[in-house]
This record gives sequence, structure tokens and C-alpha cells, in this order.
Amino acid sequence: MNKIPFDPYDFFGYLASGLLIIVGMDLVLGFPHVLGQDFKIIESALLIIAIYVVGQIIATPAKALLEGLLVGKVLGRPSINLFREKKPCIRGFIFPGFYQILPKQARKKILAKARRNGITERGEELFLHARYSRAVLRDQELMEKLTSFLNKYGFNRNLCFSALIVGIAILIKVWLFPENSAELTKYAIIAIAAAILLFYRYLKFFRQYSYELFNTYAGIK
Repeated sequence: MNKIPFDPYDFFGYLASGLLIIVGMDLVLGFPHVLGQDFKIIESALLIIAIYVVGQIIATPAKALLEGLLVGKVLGRPSINLFREKKPCIRGFIFPGFYQILPKQARKKILAKARRNGITERGEELFLHARYSRAVLRDQELMEKLTSFLNKYGFNRNLCFSALIVGIAILIKVWLFPENSAELTKYAIIAIAAAILLFYRYLKFFRQYSYELFNTYAGIK
């Protein structure tokens, strides 16, 4: 009875981004009315449920667009980037931390070990092989680290997407209704700036997940 009904990912991944969307809807559409309201217990409970549901909904396009499309198709996943011979020029300049590669000897060790287990392709095949190898699954300390990175990059990814949506929506409202728009414009700039910074944080923890995984895999005898 004393346990909190939300696990860490519920908060990091869903509640924060859902709350931002709800507040953004209040600013842009005028409903639901949440800013400056004095909610009673039942109303507060309903609001929390609504925030959680919205957070669940927004997580799907956030993962599809930011992780599946932008990272997967444009920037490249860490399971590819960590094994590059050198950084790409333009993307490496814009996202220097995301394209930091593994040391040469570590790359050789990981790839040689994977080949002995019949894995010849880099990318998703190599990632899944390392992630679900028996020795990795038995490493409780690593599993805790990976869970922490999952929570952090899920939080930053979903909140980044939510902030971007809110910022764009506010800019559209300012464009359609320019009167008394000075304060809304500030909110839009803050939201979009936050989205950019959160995207960098997302990339940091997304890369760190694979970095920790492959380094542990390399050290397994």
C-alpha cells in the first residue's frame, strides 16, 4: 500500500512530457484549464490520469520520429557509430559527443568475439547479440546502469518532442493571432530552445547505453 504506483520510467518517460503537452494545450487552445486553477482531490486525480495518458500517447510519435527516423536513418545508431573508423565531418561537428568512437583495440576485441559467435554484421544484429548474451544478462550492475540510461534517454526524448510540439504550436498561434503575442513568443522560444538541449541530452544517454553495453561485453571472457 505504501509503494508509489509509478515506476521511474513512468515519471521520466510519460508524466513530465504529458504535463508539458497539457500546459501547452492550455496556452494554445485555452483548454483544459490547468494554469492557475485550484484543483480538488478528484479533479487532481483525473488530471494526473490525463497527463499520464497523454504522455503514453506522445511517446509513440516521439520514438518513431526522433529515434526511428532522425537517429536511425540520419544520424545513425550508436551500434554503428561506435565502430566507425572516424567521425563524419558535418554531423560529427554538430554532435561531437554522439560520434565518439570506441578505442581501436576495444572495437577489434568486440568484433572478433562476435564473429566467433557467428555475428558478422554490425548494427542491430551485433547490438542484440551483445545485449542478450548470457554473461551480460547475468551482470546485475550493468543491468542497473542500462535501466538508468533507458529511463534518462526516454525522458529526454519524450520531453524533447513535447517541447518541440508545444513551441511550434505556440508559434503558429502567434502567427495567426499576432495581437498580444509578446509573452507567447517568449514561451515558444524557451520551448524550442529546451527541445534542442533535451535532444543533445537524449543523444548522450542513448549513446551511453550502447557504450556501457559493448565495453562490458568486450571484457567478458
